[in-house]
Amino acid sequence: MKQLFYTAIFLFTAFSFGQNTGFIVGKVLDNEVNDAPLVFANVSVKGSTTEVNTDISGLFVIENLEAGDYTLVCSFAGYDTKEINVHVDSYNPSEVTLSLVASTISLGELTSLTSVAERSDIPYTASK
Repeated sequence: MKQLFYTAIFLFTAFSFGQNTGFIVGKVLDNEVNDAPLVFANVSVKGSTTEVNTDISGLFVIENLEAGDYTLVCSFAGYDTKEINVHVDSYNPSEVTLSLVASTISLGELTSLTSVAERSDIPYTASK
């Protein structure tokens, strides 16, 4: 009888303190190249320090989020940053697919980037 009582108390406390957090599962794709996955794209939750990178197949997971609405910010070098609103439920995972578009660069910006790259701030010394 004593063992049954302790087992019931243990199960009650285990279920009472269970986490009520949700998570977001997603994929980041390249809109320019037939929806190819973007490897190591940065995905963050706006207004927090939560930040993850996509894996080799473009997938990411953000865990331990309280139920509610969040804004995901996805960025990748050479692509326009995209924001998307996501609702997180503690019982079902939220699934998102983001497709990023390559950004354009003006000729003036390219010229200024080239001049900065050509300028030598650090003297180069060749080893003999």
